[in-house]
Amino acid sequence: MTTAVIVLVGAELLAGRRRDTNGAWLAERFQSLGVELCAMHTVGDDPAQIARAVTDGAASADVVVVSGGLGPTQDDRTRAGLALAAGVGLAHDEAAWQSVVACLARRERVPGAAERVQAEVPIGGSWLANDLGVAPGLRVQVGTAEVFAFPGVPQEWRALCEAHLLGDVAGPPPDGGGVIERALWVIGVPEGDIETRLATLPALDAVAVASYPHQGEVELRFRALGAGAAEAVDAAWVAAAAELGSHAFQPPRGGRIEHLVVGALAARSLRIATAESISGGLIARMLTAVPGASAVFPMGWIPYATEQKTAQLGVPAALLAEAGVVSARVACALAEAARAHAGTDLALATTGTAGPGPLLQEGHEPVPAGLVFVALARAGHPTESLRLKLPPDRRLAQRHTAVRALDLVRRVLAE
Repeated sequence: MTTAVIVLVGAELLAGRRRDTNGAWLAERFQSLGVELCAMHTVGDDPAQIARAVTDGAASADVVVVSGGLGPTQDDRTRAGLALAAGVGLAHDEAAWQSVVACLARRERVPGAAERVQAEVPIGGSWLANDLGVAPGLRVQVGTAEVFAFPGVPQEWRALCEAHLLGDVAGPPPDGGGVIERALWVIGVPEGDIETRLATLPALDAVAVASYPHQGEVELRFRALGAGAAEAVDAAWVAAAAELGSHAFQPPRGGRIEHLVVGALAARSLRIATAESISGGLIARMLTAVPGASAVFPMGWIPYATEQKTAQLGVPAALLAEAGVVSARVACALAEAARAHAGTDLALATTGTAGPGPLLQEGHEPVPAGLVFVALARAGHPTESLRLKLPPDRRLAQRHTAVRALDLVRRVLAE
C-alpha cells in the first residue's frame, strides 16, 4: 500500500484566519484509493520549516504532497523549501514561464517581474501544468519519496491532484478487492442518536462506519476493502437507511441537500420561491450554488425587519401583532405570500430568533434565541410548518434553519 504525508503551508492556517479544506479533501481521496495517510502537518511560510516537514515526510512515506506557497509574493516560499529539502538550487524553466505568460494573457494581463518566480523549478525536478491557474505545480525527488507541490487555491489544488497525482499513487486492490465506500446523509436525528440506532444492526459489523456532522446534516460513511467489500457496504447502507427511514437520503455524488432538492424539482418541472427572515437569504444562496438552479428558482425575498414582511409580501400587520413575528402562523403567511407573488409551485419561509439574546415583542413573551419556524406552501396542499429549537448561535441557527427547510422540500417531493 502506498503511504503519504500532506504538508499544508500558510501562516494564515497557523493563525486560524483560514480553515484548511485541501488536506481534508485529499485525505478522503487517499482513503478511497487505498493510500495510507501517515501524517498531516501545517507549517508557516518559512523555507526551513517547509523543508523540515518535507524531509520528515519523505523519510516516512512514499509520497509527500504540499499545499500552498507557490504564488508570486514574498511570503510564497514553498519553492525555496522544496529546493532546500532536495539539496538543490532553483532554476528558471522557460517552458514553465511560457505557461505562466499564456495563462495571464488569457486573463488579459501582462506578466510583471514578480510573476517570474512562478517559473522557478528545483534543479532536477519538473513543473506540472495548471489549467485553472497561473502557478504551475512542482514535482521533485527527496530521498526515496516523490514530492508534489500544488497551489493552495482549492479548485486548482483538486484539479492538479487529480491530473498529476492520484492516478500514480492508487494502490493495488488489497486481498482481491478494492476500497469500497458509500455515503448516507441524515437530517433531523442527532449524531449520538444515530449511533444508538445503528449499534445493533448486524450488517454494520462487516464494515467501518464513520460519522461526520455538518451543521444540520450528518454524513455517514460505510467503508470496506478486499473481496466482498461491495456487497458488505451495500448491505450496511441498506440496513442503515431502513433504520433511519425518512431522515436518511443520498445526494448526488459530491453534493448535499441543496443538490438533491434542485435535482428533484427539475425532474418534476417544479419551481420554488423563498421568503427568508432568520436565514437571511441562505436558502437562496444554497439553491443558486447548484448548476441549473435557474430552472427551478426564479426569485426570493429577505423580509428581515418586521415591517418588511408587510411591505414586501403583504403579510397583514394585524397578524404580525396578534401571532408574534416568530410563529407558525407568520411563517405560513410568508410562504403563501411568496408563492402567490412569484407564481411558483412551492415556497419556503423562515422566521425565528438567531440570538444571542431573546426577541422582545410588545404583547408577547420573550422569544428565546434559537426558536425557529419554517413553512412550506405548495399548490393544492395545506401549508406545512415546522417548529425548531436550534443552537442559540447566529451562524449555526441560520445554517440549521436552511438545512431543515430544504429537507422539508425533499421529504415532500419524495412522497
